[in-house]
Amino acid sequence: MKYKIFYLSFIAGLLALSSCSKLLEEKSQSEVIPKTTVDFRELLMGSGYMPAVEPINFLYYMDDDVDFFIEYGNGNGSPVGSSAAKTNFLFYTWQPRLGDRNGLGDLISEDPASTAYYRHYEWIKGCNAVLDNINNAIGSQPEKDRVRAEALAIRAFYYFRLVNLYGEPYNSNPAGLSVPLKLTSGLVAENMPRATVAQVYETIVNDLKEASRLMDPLPIVRRDFHINQPAIHILLSRVYLHMEKWAECKAEADKVFEQGGMLNDLTKAPASYWLSYTNPEVEWMFGGSPQANQSTYTPAADFRATFDTTDVRWKYGFLIQPQSFNPLLTKMILSSIDLVQSVRTGEAVLNRAEANVQLDKLPEAMKDLNDLRRTRIVGYRDTSIISKADLLQAVRTERRKEFCHEGFRWFDLRRYGMPSITHRYQHELTEPIVHYTLAAKDPMYVLPFPTSLLLRNPALKQNPSGSMPDRIGQ
Repeated sequence: MKYKIFYLSFIAGLLALSSCSKLLEEKSQSEVIPKTTVDFRELLMGSGYMPAVEPINFLYYMDDDVDFFIEYGNGNGSPVGSSAAKTNFLFYTWQPRLGDRNGLGDLISEDPASTAYYRHYEWIKGCNAVLDNINNAIGSQPEKDRVRAEALAIRAFYYFRLVNLYGEPYNSNPAGLSVPLKLTSGLVAENMPRATVAQVYETIVNDLKEASRLMDPLPIVRRDFHINQPAIHILLSRVYLHMEKWAECKAEADKVFEQGGMLNDLTKAPASYWLSYTNPEVEWMFGGSPQANQSTYTPAADFRATFDTTDVRWKYGFLIQPQSFNPLLTKMILSSIDLVQSVRTGEAVLNRAEANVQLDKLPEAMKDLNDLRRTRIVGYRDTSIISKADLLQAVRTERRKEFCHEGFRWFDLRRYGMPSITHRYQHELTEPIVHYTLAAKDPMYVLPFPTSLLLRNPALKQNPSGSMPDRIGQ
């Protein structure tokens, strides 16, 4: 489906500065004013939905699934000392300046609009503009309900990302400061202070629950790039997982299968990208690639070694280059114009499995784990794990494999207790390899705000990570 794009710079300004009655008046023959539910759905697609970009792909460098590829080309054409290595060095080594500069010393966020924080709030603004005005649109009530549900769901998705970037983990300190809550399109006269982690999570849950209430009675539409009912329940199960509300997490995952969600047997699928709508597991596609530079910072060898050699996620997910031995991640399309990230049924299975372990329902968790592995590993035979601790680790290991380099791992590490991570690095070929360590419960697990945002909004109190000393390799 092709859409007219109502650009936020024009339309949202009208929504913010006009009353609903004034909004729906004709302004001129050259202006396009949203009036119908179709108009507002197009406005949401153009201004609220994430396009084919990923402003937080820097998380690729920060977790324990990545490594500096010192062995590149067997010593030939090494990235050591290269511009690419230096540019992303601050993210890879968790430096407190990472919000303001790259590793070459260049300022990267003098303009607040260039920050990931700002980009998410621009999309939130698009959602708010639709939410404030959709009830006055011309159209049926079910059409209004669908548009409203979509706007609530994707707004919740953006706040979930923001709270996990700039606030402490919910299971660590729900009373800690997170990000401001902006829930209307109207202008505010004062700078907005940070809400608590608990307040943001409450908003996320309320938005997703209301979205499901509105959309669940409607026909389920798949593969049209709009968020649908199963995707909403998958996201809600993910949120409850982070909140450690295990029964609620399981209940939301169950609804995915009640609504026709399924596991696809990838062992019988053709060797192609499975993170697309050709895979019936995929309920919603969004955003650009979360993979950053793969020739310098690559999927770590220790992590890749955890895959069974008959696992199709290994066979088709990584491609070792013949001369450089560079392990490229190939499970998703590398495209600047296509939406490549997905919310899919496999997550519902793993969310439910982890919740069942925590609820001491080990047979149910084991069934989900075996069911998933059977669709991923050729010739897999069901196993049995009777230890709760071992089964929990097995489920989390499977989650790591299933969603590697898709933006899950950093957020999961935070809820796992913020363990210590070590990255190796070599500054120049003539220098020794050194190691940089992110300590357990390190302040950098909560990212610092770029300085330009603090100048723009003095009420945005900086996180402790922003005042840390430079991290030194040992």
